[in-house]
Amino acid sequence: MSNLLEKSRPFDDIMALIDSMPILKNGDMEERQQNFEAKGGSLAPLGNLNTNLARIAAWQDKPAPSLSRPLIAVFAGTHGVSKQVFDGDIIAESKARVSRLTEGTAAVRGMASSLGAAYKVYEFGLEYPSHDFTKEKSLSERDCAAAIAFGMEVVAEGADVIVLGNAGYGAATSAAGIARALFGGAADYWAGGAVDKAEIRIAAVEAGAKQHNRSDSSSPLEILRDYGGRDIAGTVGAILAARHQRIPVILDGYVVCAAAAVLHRINPATLDHCIAAQVTAEPAHQALLDRLGKSPVMDLGINIGDGTGGAFALSVLKTAAAGLETL
Repeated sequence: MSNLLEKSRPFDDIMALIDSMPILKNGDMEERQQNFEAKGGSLAPLGNLNTNLARIAAWQDKPAPSLSRPLIAVFAGTHGVSKQVFDGDIIAESKARVSRLTEGTAAVRGMASSLGAAYKVYEFGLEYPSHDFTKEKSLSERDCAAAIAFGMEVVAEGADVIVLGNAGYGAATSAAGIARALFGGAADYWAGGAVDKAEIRIAAVEAGAKQHNRSDSSSPLEILRDYGGRDIAGTVGAILAARHQRIPVILDGYVVCAAAAVLHRINPATLDHCIAAQVTAEPAHQALLDRLGKSPVMDLGINIGDGTGGAFALSVLKTAAAGLETL
């Protein structure tokens, strides 16, 4: 698929991939869900999880879901807008965050191991921050398309289900900018709440809105360019590539859902293979899930989207799938 991105207009190639994405046959998911519910009889022991199990099985084109080769993939990049929000060296802070995920105390590492899941952190040019979106477009079209293509490589791991998380430095501010541009509303709706440096984040999103209030910023992919870093663009690519490979995706966190929203605004059906892992403590995350039409597997008050909530959701789904085998 990455060869398609070598032409002169990269976004045309992304749109071609969206237009050619596979779809389910009528009734594929519904038939599986009915079968799963019938196994439990009137007791409905798996409750609402039957819907997600049916979604996984249908996209895998199997009678029952397979969760034996899961991958937890965490995307990380450095966002230029973080200079507006945080003090210090943003590149050093970005690298330190990734180090905690790869060598340090991040809970998701241990959880992945306990689940028998492959775990990989994808670095999107930590030393090369995206531009500050309060002053200019975050990415050029070519850089944005290249990041989308890099994100597509996640399917090369051979997983049967992929959990997507994000640990980008400044990514939540970029995600708020994307959400506001896609769905409208005030900056404080998408960037405010009881979060660290909320007032500064709101101001950055407001400045971005003024900077990018132009006719060429109306399409979802242009909005991605305006506000998104390479890690967010890569997430768009991962979701799209997984769709072409019929691999179900578990979306973890506000930033990942903002990336998914770019595809949703182009065509809501692009997220039919996706499941929302959790609703985080990020104030606008539930609002974003509502617009995507996704109900989270769980709500544990987790305040990060680095794959931790996705690992919890994966554990629940794996357990439910094992229970389904015994019914």
